[in-house]
Amino acid sequence: MTGTGKSERHGERVALRRLGEAGFFVALVAVLWTADTLTRFSQLRFLGHTPDSFRLITEQVTSAVVVLLLVPCVAWWLTRFPLQRGRLFADERYVFSDYWFRNLVIEYQKDIKIYVATVGIIAAYRYIRATRSRTPAATITTDRMVVQTGKGETIIRRDDIEYLEAARNYVTVSTGERDYLVRNTLAKLEEQLAPGQIVRTHRSYLVNIDKIREIRTTDTGGYEIHLECGKSVPLSRGYRDSFRSLFGEA
Repeated sequence: MTGTGKSERHGERVALRRLGEAGFFVALVAVLWTADTLTRFSQLRFLGHTPDSFRLITEQVTSAVVVLLLVPCVAWWLTRFPLQRGRLFADERYVFSDYWFRNLVIEYQKDIKIYVATVGIIAAYRYIRATRSRTPAATITTDRMVVQTGKGETIIRRDDIEYLEAARNYVTVSTGERDYLVRNTLAKLEEQLAPGQIVRTHRSYLVNIDKIREIRTTDTGGYEIHLECGKSVPLSRGYRDSFRSLFGEA
């Protein structure tokens, strides 16, 4: 076999290998991002939201494309700047024949301090920003709620509230026209607001019963409440009986 023939065979093997590697990464990202997309759809439906299919799929596809574009960049970087063996510390030397885990620890322990420091700096910075921009808790007086905003204070009539949704240590108060984020818990607001008017329908939701348009069953046999603003919130099984009792139903 001539040198030219060997070179061509070698080129073909390299091309097939690279095609296989590319196919592997494409298949891996496709499976992972598809599973993540289906999970997001399921979570949104469980929480009573109507998913924006076009937006969600577009976000997931573009995210997957960016990840795939990063793969050859990382491969090029490792080719251009490969991990070097050699002496890293006074008493430690990377030896290829040593146990692989020991070599791995030696090779990367020089970077762990930089990584930890970077994480600490970013975490501290975000904590400072969150502390400075922390939203004050809402003040409830009689039938009104005073909410702090970036421009001052906004007074929300209790009758105008459509629903409240828990978001960790905050609560989103929605009037249909606008949402307000307040630092409080759903349990405390449930105690302070008018009992019997603002009621619990889910561990994450309070609803103004005067804003309810209809109650529908879902494909999974559950219930969801449709409000005048067009929003739908879940009615979970644990709160179904107490909710029905408000309307004189058993």
